[in-house]
Amino acid sequence: MGIWGAVWTREWQLLFRQRQDLLQPLTYFTMVVMIVPLGVDPADAVLTLVAPAIVWIAVVLAVVLSLDRLFRDDARDGTLAVLLTAPTPLWWVLLAKLGAHWLGLGSLLAIAAPIAGAAYGLSLAAAGVLFVTVIAGTLGLMALGLVAGALTVGLRNGGVLVAIILLPLYVPLLVFGAGAVAAVQSGFPGAGPVYFTAALSMLYATLAPPLAAVALRLSYD
Repeated sequence: MGIWGAVWTREWQLLFRQRQDLLQPLTYFTMVVMIVPLGVDPADAVLTLVAPAIVWIAVVLAVVLSLDRLFRDDARDGTLAVLLTAPTPLWWVLLAKLGAHWLGLGSLLAIAAPIAGAAYGLSLAAAGVLFVTVIAGTLGLMALGLVAGALTVGLRNGGVLVAIILLPLYVPLLVFGAGAVAAVQSGFPGAGPVYFTAALSMLYATLAPPLAAVALRLSYD
């Protein structure tokens, strides 16, 4: 098994072995989805109107909460120092880390999102679009988080700084992801925002590993 496969396997095992790292974002997602409706008009029409934004905001906050573990264990046990000196390009290794994190947590959030949307009264078509935008959008969210995590690795209270860096950058994905669901719920085509969300996520996922590799080397130099 090459180093890429070893990193993927390690990330996947850590994600499900340390279950609190997986359950905390999902619990936070559930709490946001359940609590926010208490502060708005409980009428079905109102809940259906705000559902795309609420669910997407819950997804964004859950992803931000999960980013602390991207480099935490690697920095503690010396794995990160080994990866920095390995002959394999660092960006290639970081791509494996991003892919494992996305398929692990991103897929679970994509499953939970349409369930939450259906509870708010979204139509089946809108819930389906919500699933697609979340599974695509979480890739971009985590890709940006990879870069922010690399910039703040080793810093005390780095999670707060990561949130400050990321939240403004997350706005386009949030707007177009929630907008696609709202458009379908209102009877309009949502293909445009869906394609834009997917394309933006792919762009972030392409650029993030090389940028994160540079940031890690600067952080350790």
